[in-house]
Amino acid sequence: MLNHKTISTKLFWIIVLSIFTLFLIAGLTLSLFTYFPKIMILALLIILVFLFKAEKRFFKDWFLFLSIIYLADTARGLIYFLISHYQLPVYCEYPIKLEKLLLGTVPSVWLQNLLLPDGNAGWLEKILTFFHGTHFIAFLIVGFFIWIKDKVWFNLYKFSFYTLLLIGLSLYALVPTAPPWMASEMFSLLPRLVHFNLELYTIYIPDLTAGFNTDPVAAMPSLHAAFPFLCSLILWKKLKFKALPFYLYTGTIIFTIVYSGDHYLVDILAGVIIATISYKIGDIFSIKKRPGEPWPDAFNWKREIRLAAGLIIIIAGLITGQIIKSELKVYYSQYNHLKFPEFINHPDKSANNYSIAIYLGDFYAQRQQKETALKHYLDAQNLARNTYEKRMVREKIRSLNLYNKSGLRQK
Repeated sequence: MLNHKTISTKLFWIIVLSIFTLFLIAGLTLSLFTYFPKIMILALLIILVFLFKAEKRFFKDWFLFLSIIYLADTARGLIYFLISHYQLPVYCEYPIKLEKLLLGTVPSVWLQNLLLPDGNAGWLEKILTFFHGTHFIAFLIVGFFIWIKDKVWFNLYKFSFYTLLLIGLSLYALVPTAPPWMASEMFSLLPRLVHFNLELYTIYIPDLTAGFNTDPVAAMPSLHAAFPFLCSLILWKKLKFKALPFYLYTGTIIFTIVYSGDHYLVDILAGVIIATISYKIGDIFSIKKRPGEPWPDAFNWKREIRLAAGLIIIIAGLITGQIIKSELKVYYSQYNHLKFPEFINHPDKSANNYSIAIYLGDFYAQRQQKETALKHYLDAQNLARNTYEKRMVREKIRSLNLYNKSGLRQK
């Protein structure tokens, strides 16, 4: 069994930081960047566990937790599938209005105007992209460190993340929100934003839930911010000021997701709030160990029940993912099928915004409401700013098949 004598805190973090430094140097030198999948770090952790002969303890404490983590990945894709398939409302304007009300500007726009005026990614963007690629495995590394140090502390970790996932995924379903890059790229509600981290990723490493684990309209709340912030709170409980380096990591992630256009600052604030709530709930419900008592467990079930529950969760998640995967592929390819009530309920906005006019035209064309689509395409034609846009609108109008070869309306 691993315990605090097996691996010192200093040695653990030296090993972790050395590995990440090697990946960072390789990325900067070879321009190779990847979004580190959970399966990659899990394989490393399992190797360490077998080396230290702690596989039984690892299975007991981690299997159900990891099953739920993978189910949450599937749930993100499932939420986007349900939003797309059943035409649930997606929101875009409210975070922009909030940011401008509170700050007078949108931080993503301000930062890119300051640091990325020419739109060409440099060393700073590459370094930040590397950190961005680590954010959903960093919490597992922190969890492993906590696990080898203190079982009760690890219970706090598990309860807190169960709560965070429940709150976060519920809000994704209740308030689907477009991120800044989508508001810029799809609706021109913001000046052009360079989604540089997406552009810099050059290597794809598949995970168990690849193809059905993404929700592109999950800006609110930011789990990118909530995950590391929750880890920071949990680390602070035992380590106090020794946890400050991880707070710096959290700050780097927050800066990155704002700078890259992945999140609004209000998304991040919401993420910090739900992380804090989750920590408080985890602290209340995590079981305390009294002297002389055996180690408690967050789910103190028999091994067979834990195995069955974990397997059912994983299999159910993977089967669900495979069922929705083919349809999700279409939904991931473009976003004009999404229902944005802020524009659909206010069609007059298309008279002043080319991108909104195109979206509304596409939205109604997909539903065979050709007359309504034509109206918005004609708005777009009047607002077209260059030859490319004019040609694209003409092709969209032609695709409606409302005119014959002589240019006359068909009856």
